[in-house]
Amino acid sequence: MRKRLRHGGVGLGRVAGAHLLRHSLATQLVRQRTPINEVADLLGHRSINTTALYVKIPASQLAEVAFPFPGGVA
Repeated sequence: MRKRLRHGGVGLGRVAGAHLLRHSLATQLVRQRTPINEVADLLGHRSINTTALYVKIPASQLAEVAFPFPGGVA
């Protein structure tokens, strides 16, 4: 996988190859509001805790589900 990515001109960091594709898939699915348990099923994980390691959620999306700050300050 790394060889093909390099051949396609994709710059590789520390994490690349099939692992990078799994991370990217998980992140994109969560951005599209796919439930985490469905993402876990697609990745073949028994635990959503394992899946959580793969997912990178933007702060803006986290802010949508955050509780209001005590005292009304956002």
